[in-house]
Amino acid sequence: MEGRYRNFLKTFDLRRPGLEEDKLDRALVAGLMWDVVLEAAALPADPEARRGVIKARLQDTLVSHLAGWITLDRFRTLMGKLDRWVAFYGPLLSPAASLAAEGRGRAGESDRSPPIPFTARVVREDLLDDWLQRAPGLIPRRPHRKLHGPKLRDFLSRTRGGWFRLKDFEQYFQMDRKTAWEYLQKMWRAGLLSHNQGRSAAVRYSLAPEFLWVRADTLRQRVAAALPGLPPDLAAQVGDCLIASGGEAVWEEECGKCLPPPLREEIMAGLKANSLLEVLYQTGPRRMLRLPPHWLQPS
Repeated sequence: MEGRYRNFLKTFDLRRPGLEEDKLDRALVAGLMWDVVLEAAALPADPEARRGVIKARLQDTLVSHLAGWITLDRFRTLMGKLDRWVAFYGPLLSPAASLAAEGRGRAGESDRSPPIPFTARVVREDLLDDWLQRAPGLIPRRPHRKLHGPKLRDFLSRTRGGWFRLKDFEQYFQMDRKTAWEYLQKMWRAGLLSHNQGRSAAVRYSLAPEFLWVRADTLRQRVAAALPGLPPDLAAQVGDCLIASGGEAVWEEECGKCLPPPLREEIMAGLKANSLLEVLYQTGPRRMLRLPPHWLQPS
């Protein structure tokens, strides 16, 4: 990975003739552009859309890194040159994205099977791993048992922060209903899980908000308030859809796939009107949406 990264950086030759931009500025933007690509959980396959998303993220990154360090005029000059730089580095974005994907695949983040059409990083797996290692007596340590740390981690990652039933847990771990219920109660009381306060068949569990990149608890409340006409189970489905995005950008038609067709346009309009979705990039009639950054947990 490191060798291919060095080869990638060699392509950003600051001595190329015909470029009038300041070398230091271009070096800064090239480095930040690599950071943006490396941190992205998923990028659009379409080259034009990919450049649009990277430009939008690069703008956010420049603001966060340079605010208070350079003059406003200097900052405006940098921002005014972004279109030219993104166009120049555009042909290099595909290999960069491939390298980033390769690195994430080795970290074990590319083999998930999400129930809805998102590939973003949703679970804060470092915090989850740390919690599971420090949970004495809650999880059986013997590797031949039906429930153990790695298998529980995999199950919770597959839920992508959404609600799940006792039956889902029972079937995944192939245990009887009473034993499954006892485990879920222990995990809920220990703070690993959240409970929807439903009764009987309406009971649902989810991974606790502190283990997710999205502020799931307040987001669910906001969804319910923004869409008061929806039945509770459908509002919960909308909340799960937003949480599963992990705050990453997605095409509007992909986002709508997890919503019921008769109400899709109405729900999408309500989410946009209540700052639960924002347009990140548009090309023709197609729009790329994302959950606004203030709904994400601090890093």
